[in-house]
Amino acid sequence: MLFASVLAFAAAAAAAPAFPPSPVFAGIQWHWDTRQTAAPGSDLWPVAWADDDHLYTAWGDGGGFGGTDTDGRVAMGFGRLEGVPPAWHGFNLNGGKDPPHPASFPRKGKTSGLACVDGVLYATVNLQDGPWPRVNHVLAWSADRAATWERASWLFPVGEGRFHPAAFVGFGRDYTGLPDSLAGYVYVIGGHQSPGRDGGGRLYLARVPRTRLREEAAWEFYQGAGTNGAPRWSPDEAAAPPVFEDPNGVAVGSMVYLPAARRFLLTSYHTGPGQLGVFDAPEPWGPWTLVDYQEHWGGMGAAGEGLTCTFPQKWMSPDGLTLWAVFSAYGTGAKQGVNAHDCFNLLQATLVPLSHAERK
Repeated sequence: MLFASVLAFAAAAAAAPAFPPSPVFAGIQWHWDTRQTAAPGSDLWPVAWADDDHLYTAWGDGGGFGGTDTDGRVAMGFGRLEGVPPAWHGFNLNGGKDPPHPASFPRKGKTSGLACVDGVLYATVNLQDGPWPRVNHVLAWSADRAATWERASWLFPVGEGRFHPAAFVGFGRDYTGLPDSLAGYVYVIGGHQSPGRDGGGRLYLARVPRTRLREEAAWEFYQGAGTNGAPRWSPDEAAAPPVFEDPNGVAVGSMVYLPAARRFLLTSYHTGPGQLGVFDAPEPWGPWTLVDYQEHWGGMGAAGEGLTCTFPQKWMSPDGLTLWAVFSAYGTGAKQGVNAHDCFNLLQATLVPLSHAERK
């Protein structure tokens, strides 16, 4: 089984751009027989591990758990995930089908980024106030576990080359467990507005002190390494170099820390639902190496959109090798193979470690 998996990995990686192979992982096994789905008609599904030990999530354009594409439909709703796969349950909290709290974003708004920091949920919200990608983004937060939401008075503004916040870098419960060199900050990845949908195939990295998330002036952007090798940061987003590039495209992107391996995992669809890449690095700015690169992931195709794919740290095994992916896809290609189109998808995966002899 392991040999077959490694062969499959090698074949899938053949179409990948020129990333060196991971020095830690030989690949990743996707256990499609474990896949579970819920909430037909609702997509996106970012997650955050909160201080109450639950995962919180958000969806777009549907009724959420128990709803459909039309039943309970809102532009954006929020919910809670309880339990551990395969025994888990999803509950609507704000918007959707029969929620305890009315929708804060009933007609416009989308998020692919959630985090819980010191007991407060934060979301990066696409305001949908123009044709994509010419939209403004705003930071929103909830101090009552997604029941109600407030918005910052300032924006991540529309404009060529402006930063589009996409996803918070994932860490432990209530945004803890960061390496000492990263402690005290919250980290967000995203693209720069470009004419295409894929952000020009690049991701950038921002950070903000965890006690000053709501202050526009506190945000700064990774500027590369200094002469001593330490990372440099500046409020100048225009001067920021990308921390990740894939010439085949980058759709949203998701990054999470693997404490057992002391590595970061980055997932990104380079085009459609069946075209997923998985990369790892020692730091959130890289250097990135290849774990897996798929063109027909789950038997799905290129038509449509691969939206999000993330590995919640709460659902990782202690050795960091067994993971659960929460993913979302949309369109004709997503209706092929496993048919993951427009719903909540949950899938177990296993990272395949290199042996000590294979590591350099």
